[in-house]
Amino acid sequence: MNNKFEFDPYKALKSILEITSFHTGDEFIAHTAIEIKKLFQADLVYITKALDFNPTTQVEVIFSTNIKVPKIIDLDGIPGKFVFDNKIIRIKEHVKYNFLDLLEEKYESFYGIPITDNENKCIGHIAIYSKLIRDLPKELDDIALIYSRKIQRETRRIELEKENLQIRKQLEEMIITDTLTTLYNRRYFKKICADIFAQIKRDSTQAVLSYIDIDNFKNINDKFGHEGGDLVLINFAEILQEQSRKGVDYVFRLGGEEFCIISIDTSLDYSYEHMKRIMGLTSNKFLKTKFGEITLSIGLAEFNKKFNSYEEIINLADKKMYEAKNSGKNQIVK
Repeated sequence: MNNKFEFDPYKALKSILEITSFHTGDEFIAHTAIEIKKLFQADLVYITKALDFNPTTQVEVIFSTNIKVPKIIDLDGIPGKFVFDNKIIRIKEHVKYNFLDLLEEKYESFYGIPITDNENKCIGHIAIYSKLIRDLPKELDDIALIYSRKIQRETRRIELEKENLQIRKQLEEMIITDTLTTLYNRRYFKKICADIFAQIKRDSTQAVLSYIDIDNFKNINDKFGHEGGDLVLINFAEILQEQSRKGVDYVFRLGGEEFCIISIDTSLDYSYEHMKRIMGLTSNKFLKTKFGEITLSIGLAEFNKKFNSYEEIINLADKKMYEAKNSGKNQIVK
């Protein structure tokens, strides 16, 4: 027995305008699916995007009104497959779908609307299921396609926003990252120093600056060339990264063979032991290579609000590093 379907097109258009006006992004997709479910008097609605083409065999569900619908759906043997021929598909009864066991519910009828791109290529679909045997009037098609076009524009906007965000992140990383070692660079070093010094002035943290110089680096370049020198810098940077604590130690290459670590909420004594461990690991690692033993000269300075600026702290750590170098190298001055 068919279920009588009553539909108010004015109510549907008003709903489309309201969704477009008040919602964007993933929220727009969710509200659209929920509104379609209500307007089309359906029991299940989900919106998809195609994962492959020519033919489309799988789709990703970007929103479903039933959380049991799987994230990835295989179209083989279900009516959604035919929507990707860029057609509106109606099935009055005995609809088939390959995730019946997951839903634990029985649906009779199906109404599928293609979502197309600007070249009229089907890139997804709206799937509408009902537990009732029913015929849907042809007048619904225009409204359904309006929803489809709105979804296409919004999903494209979401994708562009994600792409732009990724590009911005990559650009930000390029701005603050040393290209050779992938450590933070001098530009970002100064920003972090300024931020931490401001916190020190408010008594909200403590921090230590470790200023590190690779001893006799000119000899390495002379003997092994700049490629050999770069390899030493890259491998040393890996040691610093491996020995750093996420969210606590900020590791920088200032240029040449000079590196810095800023350690947050850390005492001078802890940083001293930290640097001793790095010195030992560096020596052991390079002894096993053609470069032989590589040693470090390190100066330590605490961030302290008695200083007038963070530059004074950098200069102090740098001065102590040179003390270590002038006292025979391979040592730490604190």
